[in-house]
Amino acid sequence: MVMIKNNLVDNPPQPWSKVGTVLVGGLYQVGYAKDRDVILIHSASKVTLADTITGERLAVGQDEFESIEHYRRLAMPGFGCMAGEMISTAGIWGGYLPAKTSDGFSLRKRDSFWSIPDVDLIYPDGREVCVSTHNVCDIRAYGFSDTNFSFVIATECDVQIFARKGDARRAMEN
Repeated sequence: MVMIKNNLVDNPPQPWSKVGTVLVGGLYQVGYAKDRDVILIHSASKVTLADTITGERLAVGQDEFESIEHYRRLAMPGFGCMAGEMISTAGIWGGYLPAKTSDGFSLRKRDSFWSIPDVDLIYPDGREVCVSTHNVCDIRAYGFSDTNFSFVIATECDVQIFARKGDARRAMEN
């Protein structure tokens, strides 16, 4: 198994940390598996599955581009460990990922008056932390997994992955 490049720029405060960055060329869309921390990344060259807790690249496949209309349905069939699932997606053609967790964390894209696209992580106490890496690529999607344990910021050229540290995940599960 290959680990995703860990491209630390600014780590957010506890309980979150940056797991890594998946470099892509021409991101179309991303989507989380239902109730799991696995993300499907669909780009111009391939489809990738990544574990958003460990940063492991789980599988890489080729995508036979069918048509714009096919992908505008905002869902893709899974492969590998997602085989048999239809994955809801968000990206260049619309859609969304959850922007809030059940315990009060949220993500917000900064207003368009900022010269660099950024995403803020807002803590339950109202504290705001910029978690994007000041990338000049357009932000195509951002959001949390159904489990609330990870989130991604997907731009046209990379997918930044963040996860809660182990103790915070265990506390939520109990």
